[in-house]
Amino acid sequence: MSSALRRAPSHVSYVTPKAVLFDLDGTLIDTMQVFADVAADVMVRHHGAERVRARSAYLATSGIPFFQQLEVIAPGDSRNAAAAAEFERRKIEATGEVDCTDRTLQALAQLRDRGVGVGVCSNNFQDQVDQFVSRCREPLDLALGFGNGLAKGPTHFERACRMFDCGRDDLVFVGDSMADAELAHASGIRFVGKLGTFDANAFWDIAPEAPVVEEISELLMLFV
Repeated sequence: MSSALRRAPSHVSYVTPKAVLFDLDGTLIDTMQVFADVAADVMVRHHGAERVRARSAYLATSGIPFFQQLEVIAPGDSRNAAAAAEFERRKIEATGEVDCTDRTLQALAQLRDRGVGVGVCSNNFQDQVDQFVSRCREPLDLALGFGNGLAKGPTHFERACRMFDCGRDDLVFVGDSMADAELAHASGIRFVGKLGTFDANAFWDIAPEAPVVEEISELLMLFV
């Protein structure tokens, strides 16, 4: 059956986990479209790329650090380092004050009230994740970024298991990208797709049984 004909998993529910790890950009905060615009502009300036294709390439490779995305989009290009540095600076300028919506904050609080640990798992550099946590109006139990041998995926999942004293089957990872779905699948972590950057069929091509949500608050109905 083609993905265009595939339907959502029916009556999906997850046993309430010990902890939920959230991707940051595009999942907890609405930044991905701004990032895509910045990335496209950077690639136009540095690589002479066509803007629409550059923007599409950014979104298609999202979920990993931008310097790694560039090595997928333009492998070995000597202009990549300067482009990555400009992107990191400009994305902070463009979205440095973006916070979770009130509805998302309420959902995080309700998860913690249920005894579910809540963490952020991002391939932003650690200092950028720390800045988000410092301004977030709802406490987070764990904040993991890129660097010091850690990255979104196995090393973050292992750190979370130690933090929350649980196995991988007691974690749920919520993300908005294909890379997020692939990382969860490869590590045996239950995954929930956050719609927005990609549609449901894109997630189901990778994780056919994964539920998808439009709002973080929908997790409260997913967990039983």
